[in-house]
Amino acid sequence: MPTLVADPAREPRLAGPVRERLDKIAFGPFVAAPLRSATEGFNTTDGHRTTTPGWEMRGEFAGVVLLARARGVSQADVETLVPFARQAGEALSRQRDVELLRETSESHAIEKEWLWWMVNGVGDAVLLIDSNNDIVLQNRRAELLFRAGEEDSPGKRRAVWMNNFLFTAALSTWNLERGAATTSREVTLVDSIEGTELIYEVITTPATNFRVGMRGTVSVLKNVTDIRHISEQLARGEQRLQTAEEEVRIERDRLDLVLRNVPNPIIVIDNDNQIVSMNAAAQRLFGAQPGSGRRPQMAVANDARFTSFLAALRLEPASERRGEIVVTDPESEERLEMEVQATEVRDTRGAVVATVSVMQDVGRLRELERRRLEQVLFDSEKLAATGRLAASIAHEINNPLEAVQNALYLLQQRRGPDGGREYLDIAARETQRMSRILRQMLGFYRTTEAMAPMDVNALIEEAEGLVAKRLREMGVQLVNELDPSLPNVRGSVDQLKQVILNLLLNAGDSMKKGGTITVSTQGGYGAEAELVGKGVVTIQVRDTGEGIPDDVMAQIFEPFFSTKPGKGTGLGLWVSQGIIQGHGGTLRVR
Repeated sequence: MPTLVADPAREPRLAGPVRERLDKIAFGPFVAAPLRSATEGFNTTDGHRTTTPGWEMRGEFAGVVLLARARGVSQADVETLVPFARQAGEALSRQRDVELLRETSESHAIEKEWLWWMVNGVGDAVLLIDSNNDIVLQNRRAELLFRAGEEDSPGKRRAVWMNNFLFTAALSTWNLERGAATTSREVTLVDSIEGTELIYEVITTPATNFRVGMRGTVSVLKNVTDIRHISEQLARGEQRLQTAEEEVRIERDRLDLVLRNVPNPIIVIDNDNQIVSMNAAAQRLFGAQPGSGRRPQMAVANDARFTSFLAALRLEPASERRGEIVVTDPESEERLEMEVQATEVRDTRGAVVATVSVMQDVGRLRELERRRLEQVLFDSEKLAATGRLAASIAHEINNPLEAVQNALYLLQQRRGPDGGREYLDIAARETQRMSRILRQMLGFYRTTEAMAPMDVNALIEEAEGLVAKRLREMGVQLVNELDPSLPNVRGSVDQLKQVILNLLLNAGDSMKKGGTITVSTQGGYGAEAELVGKGVVTIQVRDTGEGIPDDVMAQIFEPFFSTKPGKGTGLGLWVSQGIIQGHGGTLRVR
């Protein structure tokens, strides 16, 4: 309401500085009316004007209008001032609304420009689409895909049309609902310049303009073509890697299977001389015992010996080296002579990354080779014995042949009624004798290793029958002292017969002027260290010859050593000793 002030200098409702100012300028009585914007105002929020009816002013304070007269003021002046104050307040209010609207418009323009730069500065296409799937707003990245002018080439216009069609169809199938969460999908579009396919990840968010009641969708299109191609390449690479890993696994399993079944120890050692891998045969020599997890002392010693040996072997310049080492089997405690072949493994740059060592038991190979040579020498001795038996066989067969011839001659001359029965008996007996001699000779040359029970006394008599004729011609007498209660022994008839023949012939050769060979057998228990307490059969062949000199006694069992230069092969006793040892016995010379 307007206020009447009669004496400004004493008006308590005025602030002190105001009273002093009015008194200084000699300002007399006045009427003060407030100027407000409440009568009619402008709402900057929704852009509409608001009106307050009557004198009631509830708007913001806009100013004060003063009416003063020298003669003083009256109530009539107050009534006159009210319409003026109302109009002045409305004018001031409108002025302020216009100023505020201008400032707001400028602020919106600035924000719009910054928003434009922000949206167009994004590297992805951004679109605002209404409920009809029409593009309302889009940035420059989106215009490259979805906008074409008449000045553009037909190819670009076709590509833009295709993109609008594909994108609209995609939006229609996605069925976006108001208030739905942000979603991410993919769509394939066309490069409007190159004409190639582009894969976009579309991130869509529902949008609502509540002021105008419009609904739409904000879509951000991110070009993921390169990412998808890389992903596909990675997927293919991963598939190839899995295939390669599977092939490597199969190859590794195959290699492990081979290594497990290789009888030779195989060890892989790195550059620090640490064992990386080994097969079962090497595990037995160098590894821990199954179930215990601890390595035997012999395995530790083998490891140290092998590591030292390999370190010395690496000093050689060649990439593949060979050498021999002696290790001990922890289970049997047997000493093993091993040949080691060490080969370096290099990477693609030529650097040594490991050493593969393959071990071979050359001790067993040498033993097998020794046995093979023994068999060869055994066959050679058997062949040599043929020459020595040839004369005896010739004499043994010649006499029966002469007897048969004489009997047949006398039978031809006989004219009596009895038909010469006695001569036929002589011929039959001598023929059987020749057959027996030939059977014995064939049995001597049969190469059989069959072990069977045998009568040792009968074996000796058969062997004597082969050389008896020759020994008689040499003036040598055979005497047997055979134990009739001798038990059978298990062995090879042919091999033991060869031993007896060799001993008989050697005994005969040692007596240049004739003599006596005594063959005796006896059963009992062994007296030798390796045969103590075991049931044995002893065969002794004694002669009355000169004997063997003491200085060569230690050499008689060596191969190719002979006391009969130019006559013997030097293999007889050596082969005989091997046969007897193969039967678990011993051969001694006294």
